Amino acid sequence: MKRTIRAVGTVAVSALVAGVLVGAPPASADDVDVAPARKITGATTSPFGLAKDAAGRIYVSNFSQNNVVVYAAGANGAAAPTRTMNSGVNSPRGVDVDSNGFTYVANGNGLVSVFAPTADLGDPPVKTFGTGAGAALGLDVGPTGSIFVRKSTTVNVYSPAAAGNPAPTTRQITGLPNGNGVHVAQNGTTWADAGAALRAYAPNANGAAIPLRTISGAKTGLTAPVVGLGTDAAGRIYATNFNVVSTAVVFAADAQDNVAPLKVLGGPASQLNDPSHIAVSGSGRLTVANFGAQSVLEFATLFVKAPSKPRALKVKGKKRAKKRTITWKAPADNGGAQITGYRLVIKKGSKVLVKKNFGPGKRSFKVKRAKLRNGKNVVFIKAKNSQGFGKNAKKAFRVRK
Repeated sequence: MKRTIRAVGTVAVSALVAGVLVGAPPASADDVDVAPARKITGATTSPFGLAKDAAGRIYVSNFSQNNVVVYAAGANGAAAPTRTMNSGVNSPRGVDVDSNGFTYVANGNGLVSVFAPTADLGDPPVKTFGTGAGAALGLDVGPTGSIFVRKSTTVNVYSPAAAGNPAPTTRQITGLPNGNGVHVAQNGTTWADAGAALRAYAPNANGAAIPLRTISGAKTGLTAPVVGLGTDAAGRIYATNFNVVSTAVVFAADAQDNVAPLKVLGGPASQLNDPSHIAVSGSGRLTVANFGAQSVLEFATLFVKAPSKPRALKVKGKKRAKKRTITWKAPADNGGAQITGYRLVIKKGSKVLVKKNFGPGKRSFKVKRAKLRNGKNVVFIKAKNSQGFGKNAKKAFRVRK
């Protein structure tokens, strides 16, 4: 894949992010240049911060417009936001949503604004608190509700009840090089960018703590400034290279030192252009604030696996019925790719009585009693995606002739 190193205005960049623009050579990894599954262009005029809530709504901070907009789950194209928060918002960077629906905004004036779940245009925040001198650059609400705020060279941790200007921290990770992002994984590990590197800290890290591990070096494909950080359910680590090569890189869950990423997403088809903050689903679905192209991009997982078993497999009809109806539902997990079909097999012991392939929309099949055998029969059905077939769901049923 060809990567383009682009020159950008140093003054404009330094006003938005911390770090020095450094080019990186191509990493030895699986380069992926795929189109996004959807692209939102509605009110994303300078999208920098991004978060998703449990319902799939997307929250985007517009740096130049001093607002945060909310898009409905499934929004696409020139979709209009459902809500806009702007009261007291100042050059916003990071944004996140807690489990109760409150929105947290990291502002350029160092304040964190907290908005009610229904806040809209002109509604004041329910509270603000200060983080000290300098911009609040990144923000993540951790699994226990603590608020992690990235300052240029520290990560400040606040309780959910934080108040005051500056608000007291519960702890502070110090000694970081200039950076922009912070992400707290479900296991409590705190990830922070450190120039052209990533650092992982223990859940209770405080002061000049020694990182658990560091990802850095020429093989990593990391390019300062790094902005977006995230992890998926498998523990893989995602990061975005902002302003220079415009890529998203993904590392193995146990990655450390000078190691190549598993995936490097970027190129013309991807449309990535100054990608900043991100949200990563458990399956690895990646949503990106695409600052340079004034859009939000969402990509299907880069790690497709076979789908899970079809659900709710049933065999309807009485034992002596001339026809039996077999029904099922789509798998709960499509493996990160569209279901392309199903395979149904009916057996009596080891003997195959019926074998049928169906398209992705099929949910039922009628089989004649003449095709079956007296006694116990078993139906198997499995789903298929681009990775192949998943595991079978099975259901035993009895036939009398």
